[in-house]
Amino acid sequence: MKLFRNSILKYLLVVLFISYYAGGIAFTHVHHFPTYTIIHSHPYLPGQDGQPLHEHSSAAFETINLLNDIILEETPVLAFSIAWVLLATFLLQNIYNSVFRIIRHRNLRAPPVFI
Repeated sequence: MKLFRNSILKYLLVVLFISYYAGGIAFTHVHHFPTYTIIHSHPYLPGQDGQPLHEHSSAAFETINLLNDIILEETPVLAFSIAWVLLATFLLQNIYNSVFRIIRHRNLRAPPVFI
């Protein structure tokens, strides 16, 4: 059952990633305002000039802004965390092996002697 679930999930994740990537590429559009411009992407039906025929509320624009801020601020932290974990995994591997070998061999005792 677990193998069946994992085989379905791996294809589902690939489809999810491709649809997210395609949505970001194919549906990018701009909303122009007198003091600022917002660029984002989501599926929409374009008008005759290629611009979207929809409007967003101020709450929707605030949500878009917060999501962009989270993504831009947290990406370097995530990248450095992954790099640190990978470096620690590969560089500190031999140190822990040697310490465990010393501890393991120090606690061993000789076999019992029968006279």
